[in-house]
Amino acid sequence: MSAAATSLDGWTPIRVHWREEPMVEWCWTDTLAFSDPFFAETIERALRRPYSLLFRRETPLDALDGLEPGLEPNGFVFHVSRCGSTLVSQMLASVPQHLVLSEPHPVDHVLGRPAPEADRVRWLRGIVSALGRARRGDERAYVLKLDAWHACHLGTVRRAFPDVPWVFLFREPLEVLASQLHHRGAHMVPGVIDPAVFGLDAGSIASMPQEEYCARVLAAICSAALQHRDEQALFLDYRELPDAVSDRILGAFGMDCDATERATMEHVARFDAKNPVLPFTGDGDGGEIEVSAELRKAAERWVRPIYEELLAC
Repeated sequence: MSAAATSLDGWTPIRVHWREEPMVEWCWTDTLAFSDPFFAETIERALRRPYSLLFRRETPLDALDGLEPGLEPNGFVFHVSRCGSTLVSQMLASVPQHLVLSEPHPVDHVLGRPAPEADRVRWLRGIVSALGRARRGDERAYVLKLDAWHACHLGTVRRAFPDVPWVFLFREPLEVLASQLHHRGAHMVPGVIDPAVFGLDAGSIASMPQEEYCARVLAAICSAALQHRDEQALFLDYRELPDAVSDRILGAFGMDCDATERATMEHVARFDAKNPVLPFTGDGDGGEIEVSAELRKAAERWVRPIYEELLAC
C-alpha cells in the first residue's frame, strides 16, 4: 500500500474544488456507516465529531490515480426523482456489508464541470474509486445511487464504467411533476443546473412557465436513459417496488443475499425511506392526484410519449 493511500485510510472525499488545479476535500469518517438516506446526511453526522469538524485533508484530484483502488461498483441507480430510488438505496444499505452511497456530492462536482471528456471520464473513475474504498473491511458490494440529472451524463458514466450494470427507475410523470412542484429538487429550479444539460438555453427558460420547465427537464432525463439503454440496463417502474429489489435488482447487480438479509430489506421497505422513523404510506397510488390543467398539458406534451416508451422496455 502506498504512503498516500495509508495516510487517507478512514477519510472520505466530500467535495471537489476547482482552483488552479482541481482539489479534493476529505472528511474523517473512519468506520462510520453510510446508512442515512443521503450521503450528505452521513457527512453532517461525521462533522458533529470535533476531529472531523476541525481537521480536513486536501489532495489534487489527479492524485486519486495513485490511491489504492476502492471496490468496483456492483451497480448504479439512476432515476427520475420521487420514484422510489431512496427506498432502493435504503433497502440495499440495510445489509452492513453493502456500501451504498446515495447522491454523493463529489460525483456532482465532476459530472457538472465543463472539461474535455477524457478528463471527466478519468476524474469520475477516480472519485467513484475513492468513494468506494473499504471502511469496515468486510464490504462485499458497492452501489452508487446518482442524482436524477446525472442521467443526462449517462454517456460519460458508461464510458467510465462500460461493464457496470445500471438500473433506471421511473414513474407516472404526473405524479413526479406534482411532487416536484410541491417541493422542488435542485434540478427542477431554473438555473441551478446548467440548462444546456437538459437541452435548454438560458434565454428560453427565463420566460418559460414552471410547468413546462419541469416537464421538459423530466423528459430530458427519461430520453437520456432511453438513448443509452444497453445490455447492462434494467428499467423499472415505481409500481414494481419494493419487490423488484429482491426479485430483479440484486440479480442484476450480482449481489448474493441470504434469507435473513432479504428479510431485513423487506422490513426496511415498511418505513418511509427519507424519514425512517415513520411508516411508509405511499403517495399517488390508487387514485387521482390533483394537478393543474397547465401541468397536465405540459406532461402530456413533453413526457407522456417518452413514458410510454419506458413502459415498453
